[in-house]
Amino acid sequence: MALVAHHWHGYGPWLGSHEFFQRQHEHERRPGDIPGDAQTVAFIAANTPPMQNGHYLLRQSQTTPKRTWTDLQGPLAWLTETYAQCPPDPTLRYGTPADWLEHTEASLRHGGDATWHYTTSKNGNRVVTYAVISCPHRHLQEIPCPLPPM
Repeated sequence: MALVAHHWHGYGPWLGSHEFFQRQHEHERRPGDIPGDAQTVAFIAANTPPMQNGHYLLRQSQTTPKRTWTDLQGPLAWLTETYAQCPPDPTLRYGTPADWLEHTEASLRHGGDATWHYTTSKNGNRVVTYAVISCPHRHLQEIPCPLPPM
């Protein structure tokens, strides 16, 4: 495997119900045990949030040059823009985007991932999830980069 310089990929946003995060859906959020098996093929084709952030990197068709960054300001700007397009329910208190960005920047700078996940509807049954994944991934180093930066 060729050495790839550290960078980030963005995935999402995914909008759905809280029920999707219940145990009976866990199999949909994991690749199978064998590359190419039915569960892995379905997982790779899905746009739902995975159980492990690094598994986003298996979704090569969802990895785009527009959301591949080598400069830390790129993913931070994308997270901010996505937050503005999919704001949380204003009756709930999540802190400010500036608070989130401060924590996110520190995490990404040190090789971590950032997943923003919150409720978007007053009835509490709609959530949004979007993520910035560090690549190469420090916990799933066996997954190759789906789209090396140019």
